[in-house]
Parts: sequence; C-alpha cells; structure tokens
Amino acid sequence: MNNSQKALQLRPLLVLAARTKTIHTYGMVAQMTGLANQHPEPLCHIAYYCMQRNLTLLSSLEVDKNGQPAAKFYKYIEVKAEQTRCFTYNWLEHGVPTLEQLEDAYKRRPFRCLGTAAAFC
Repeated sequence: MNNSQKALQLRPLLVLAARTKTIHTYGMVAQMTGLANQHPEPLCHIAYYCMQRNLTLLSSLEVDKNGQPAAKFYKYIEVKAEQTRCFTYNWLEHGVPTLEQLEDAYKRRPFRCLGTAAAFC
C-alpha cells in the first residue's frame, strides 16, 4: 500500500475523530489501522490536501504522547485552535478526496517530508 492509499485509510478515522471531538495519539491510530506508530507521509498527504483547499488541518487530530502533532509546520500554527476548527467543520459535506487529489496535493507541497517521524515536513 502506498502513502496516498494509507492517507485514504487514515482520513475516515480522522473525520470520525473530528465529529466526536476526539484527538488520537499516533500509537492509538497504529493499533487501529496497523500502520507504523508514526506515519508522517500519509499525514502529510492529508495536511497538504487541506492546506491547498483552505480547509482546517484534519491531520492535527493525530498527536504524539505529549499532545502535539509531529510535523514541523505545526510550530507555526496554534494547534488547539486548529483542532477546535476541525471539530466544528462539516467534513461529511466536504466529501472524500480521491487518491489522485491526495497524490497531487503531496506533489505540490511547499515543504518536503523527510520520511522520519522526528523530522518530517
């Protein structure tokens, strides 16, 4: 399974988290999905898709054990406010991105993910 496909697998879980006003840790998501404990590239696909469409960052609802998303660009974002916006956004009305849309968003990203959880995006 490639990273775009993994992103499509993760997105419904994040939408459900938004609808139930829940934040999940990387470890919890790994247990639910079978993905590696931290999965930066699939989350980058989701984040950049959201950024390029001026959506709130759905990927902010997955965090480390300290409650912070690992992507470096989050240091420029008020994470709690972003998560609150995720909780109020109607993700079901937005629809589901296609595999091609996620791949395109990742290819057009302004940052380059490095592939390691400690230093991605």
